[in-house]
Amino acid sequence: MAQRSKFQCPHCKESMTIRSSREAHPLLRQLWFQCSNYLCGFTCGGNLEITHQISPSACPRPGIQLKTHDEITAQRKAANDELANYT
Repeated sequence: MAQRSKFQCPHCKESMTIRSSREAHPLLRQLWFQCSNYLCGFTCGGNLEITHQISPSACPRPGIQLKTHDEITAQRKAANDELANYT
């Protein structure tokens, strides 16, 4: 059985429930949260995004391009190295 994502209210620290969601893009889902503490009443929106692939799909969908973890790590290292040259 899959484990459900758990989000904590940033105000009262109680659990939050995902009340609704919609696909904005095949790699992006918009979520709406509600705090379970009725005395708090906090509601908010957020995003869940797929950013990179760990293992490529055996049946890839045209138009979906995801970088690998190694490509992202190399990009970040290069950016950090470039910033280090300015100091």
